[in-house]
Amino acid sequence: MISEWYFAAELPTWALFSEIVLAGVVVVLSGSRLASLADSVADRYGLGDAWVGALLLASVTSLPEVVSGITATWVGQTDMAFSAIFGSCSFNIVLIVLLNGAIGGGSILRGKGGAHTLSSAFGIVLTALALLGILLVEKFQATRTLASACEWAITILIAVSYVLCMRTVFRAEKDGIEHETTPSAPKAGSGGLTTKIVFISAVLVGSAWWLARTGDILADHPIELIGRPLGATFVGFLFLAMATSLPEIATGLAAVRLGNLDMALGNIFGSNMFNIFVIPFLKIASVASGDDLLMEGEDFHASQNLIAGVLPILLTGIVVGSLTYASRRTILRRFGLDSGLLAAIYLLGMLVLLSSA
Repeated sequence: MISEWYFAAELPTWALFSEIVLAGVVVVLSGSRLASLADSVADRYGLGDAWVGALLLASVTSLPEVVSGITATWVGQTDMAFSAIFGSCSFNIVLIVLLNGAIGGGSILRGKGGAHTLSSAFGIVLTALALLGILLVEKFQATRTLASACEWAITILIAVSYVLCMRTVFRAEKDGIEHETTPSAPKAGSGGLTTKIVFISAVLVGSAWWLARTGDILADHPIELIGRPLGATFVGFLFLAMATSLPEIATGLAAVRLGNLDMALGNIFGSNMFNIFVIPFLKIASVASGDDLLMEGEDFHASQNLIAGVLPILLTGIVVGSLTYASRRTILRRFGLDSGLLAAIYLLGMLVLLSSA
């Protein structure tokens, strides 16, 4: 965005990538503070770590997906908005590999069932609903009234399901997951938590808008190395999704440094649920911009988005299995077998998506 204004018609590719990196640094710096704030909230109010990670931390760190998705939808790039959502869901799950590398000792999911199993499974359900919406709109696109009715039904179902899923996760942790049941004394410097969280959220929102606008330009910018633009789906799934997932990376690693793996995992699974919860907001933005259908149009590639949406379902399925029964086998004496599978499937999915672009 800034580079386009500065270089005008002679915009170089490196300038666009530099903007993405710069905006990402801002996101990381602000996101690294969120973990300690969330930890203070959990201690101050006696809430479960997994719940705080799945609701508070996930909601704040997913704000970039909200803003970038609405911005992309408003400018007519719904394809990028959906691919960024699905890409972020996939990338969030792959963060488990990064956390595993930081902790070591084999699978970090061993013995971490309960609320995490529920939230990860609910992530699969919500993602499947989104894919069902794409399929229904594509099937009935000749009858726009019916297609619109299906789209509204799916978006409302996603919103209601998200609320019910979060309520169920909260009850599961409250009833069966070990955590502090009485509030502990507030940590030093924990005053003004609301003000701090609002400020960091504002920084994340601004950075996300910057990322969305730069990604929109990058999608149509010709890349000399491959002889064509990368396309909205690939840019949204890879670059924009990775950039908007930087808060999860920063907060996850910070939570691990604090010895709070439950909060880090809760943030990952909660963020994936919240990412799908963004779709109803995209629908509202689409209607407000004058488009009666969100999941349809000349620039919306249903087949590519279906591929992008299946990948996080496959990855999360591995996580659910590992939470239920985590193998003690290790890779390179540090990573769990599940981490190896997650990395391999993610890379394979990226190759499939790139080849179908």
